Amino acid sequence: MRLLPPISTAHSAVPVLTDPLASSHKEQGVRSNNVVKKDFNVAEDRAKLAKSSLYPTVTQTPLSKAQTEALAVELNTLYNQVMDSLGVSDTRYIQRVYATVVCSEIAARALLAIAGRLATKRAQLAIWLLGTSMLSFSKILNNMELGHNVMHGQYDWMQHPHLNSQKFDWDIVCPAPLWQHSHNYLHHTFTNIVGRDHDVGYHLIRVTAEQPWTPEDRYNPLKTLILALGFEWAVAFHDIQISVDEYADAADKQQILQQKSRALWAKIARQVAKDYLVLPATVGLALGSRSALSTLTGNATANIVRNLWTWAIIFCGHFTDQAHIYTHLAEDESKGDWYVRQILGSSNIEGSKLFHILSGNLSHQIEHHIFPDMPANRYASIVPQVQAICRDYNLSYNTGNFGSQFKQVLKRIYHFSKPSVDELAAYNQAQTLADAATDKVMEKQQRISDPVTGFKRYLPQVVRQALFYARNMDT
Repeated sequence: MRLLPPISTAHSAVPVLTDPLASSHKEQGVRSNNVVKKDFNVAEDRAKLAKSSLYPTVTQTPLSKAQTEALAVELNTLYNQVMDSLGVSDTRYIQRVYATVVCSEIAARALLAIAGRLATKRAQLAIWLLGTSMLSFSKILNNMELGHNVMHGQYDWMQHPHLNSQKFDWDIVCPAPLWQHSHNYLHHTFTNIVGRDHDVGYHLIRVTAEQPWTPEDRYNPLKTLILALGFEWAVAFHDIQISVDEYADAADKQQILQQKSRALWAKIARQVAKDYLVLPATVGLALGSRSALSTLTGNATANIVRNLWTWAIIFCGHFTDQAHIYTHLAEDESKGDWYVRQILGSSNIEGSKLFHILSGNLSHQIEHHIFPDMPANRYASIVPQVQAICRDYNLSYNTGNFGSQFKQVLKRIYHFSKPSVDELAAYNQAQTLADAATDKVMEKQQRISDPVTGFKRYLPQVVRQALFYARNMDT
């Protein structure tokens, strides 16, 4: 049974820039360029205000409804043009990517096995490095350009027997259906809305002033390093953490969470057994203990390299200086408003063609967020049109090289690890009121009914939740 939610059209929040200048301006001017566009001075001032401040928080749309409707028409036209042109070249592209993943993994594992049989340590190290690099490449390609994009439904139109969003599963510990719920549905619907998009900080890192500061945030840099090293594990447990709250009032909560938790532990068991038990043991039996060790260490290193790379690309796409964070969900948001939120909340990364492929074309994060089911190999071709549309509507198109974007991410993480005077005062005030609601707070934080004893005390709460629901149906 698939664990995906019913497929539905995404509804999202209206991005609205906080604007102290709005009261001093009046709407003016109308110009035409195929589609009627209103050009307001107030919109320009709002955009300038947002660009002049770091880490902008959004509470009011920078465009009028007429503008967002016109924007939607242009972007929908661009989307339809690309989707209508899909054909044999796109099919061959993703099939070549799949073949490259398979062939590079086979070659890499052969090199890691051979490394243990070589006579000199220098030769062993050289071949081990080559094999590990090739396996890292294969895992990154599997995760980014193949898995992420296929599971987004970008190639469902091909009707391929396994390169489709319902059957493909990637080489990480997170089951595809759990990721599709937390990412395809929640993240892409409620992008960058605090409290609705759980990718904002991954329940671990403070990245906006809208998240209340706590003393644990002082360790933002350390927590970020841990998150990056084990990113696939954070992604794996992410949906369990979300679902505990999402289905809190559902009559079938226990059944849903048991199904998700059991699927998660089964996938973890398969991945851990493959990389750390079965393959090293098989190679060891055939070629000896040194080959088993080279295989084991190569697998572990490649997984860490893939985790670091994936984390860096994703954070550079969402948490640079000018990536907008949103505060609420509005009921009257149109598709054009949703497009605006995706554009302002995303950041692109410039680089070579190989860089774009290894990033899963998430280096074109803006294009991915406005067209998540468009084959990612087409994003580069529509960048000029998207940039032109952004210029026409005075919307920021955030792009830069990898070094620049990554530096901004690290500065943002460090910035929000420290409280402002007001934030520290707010925290202290909240602490004085906490005693009166201790029982409620503890009940909310616990969320599971079995006592925390023994080794469980040292496990993260979300891991305890997954263990609890995996073995309990009724509570």
